[in-house]
Amino acid sequence: MAHEIKLNNGFNCRDLAGYRTHDGEQIKPKKLIRAGYLSDLDNDDQEILYQYGIRTVIDLRSPGEMARYPDHLDSRIRVVKLPISTQDLSTSPNNVRRLSQNLVDKKAGLRQMLQAYERLITSVEAQAAYRQFMLTLLEPATGGTLFHCSMGKDRTGVLTILILKALMIPDDVVQKDYLMSNELLAVNINQQLSAAKKTSDSLAYLQSIFDISTVRPVYFTRLLDIVTARYGGFSAFFHEQLGLRESDLERFRQLYLTR
Repeated sequence: MAHEIKLNNGFNCRDLAGYRTHDGEQIKPKKLIRAGYLSDLDNDDQEILYQYGIRTVIDLRSPGEMARYPDHLDSRIRVVKLPISTQDLSTSPNNVRRLSQNLVDKKAGLRQMLQAYERLITSVEAQAAYRQFMLTLLEPATGGTLFHCSMGKDRTGVLTILILKALMIPDDVVQKDYLMSNELLAVNINQQLSAAKKTSDSLAYLQSIFDISTVRPVYFTRLLDIVTARYGGFSAFFHEQLGLRESDLERFRQLYLTR
């Protein structure tokens, strides 16, 4: 089961180690770590990540987010900038502002998120980033790799789904990891709702803010349904959309799985 890495000024940071395949293999420890933004890390946090073995950080945020909120990391850690999208697709100020203009439609946030998840799996921009991410993880490297976006729930969540599917982790385990963000982001979610109440106490608006601030089973199911209906499943998606060979996927499993 995923292990949370507790940080003073970071959140939703966890090691994917321990998730098992149907064949009994499991993800190696200290190799694949997911997280939210790292812009507020203090020196102790930076040392915690370095001592944990992290030697590469892959930043999935948009160029604008990176510029406004740069990562604070130990200088010995390599940083790879790999935007999945040119914009934050969930809780960005623009998206929140758009919802504040619609105070009666309680499904506005839900629709916005379903559209975002569709773009996260179908856009050429995102697929190119996923391909480069996988190829980066196939490079010879020492230490672990941490990848993150802003909240560590949508872009990071979708990429984690792809990683776990490539490693042949069962769907129920993949979904459980995906939904764990709600627990680890509880404080942030409450802060989002408190801020929203200062704009409006409309129940429809607050529902929409909740929907864009959390992960939900319907988002997970939507993603899997799109991959199945549009691409014929994850194997075909990896081969045809990401251009990965079967030998690449076999090598990936060799690198990150163990008995």
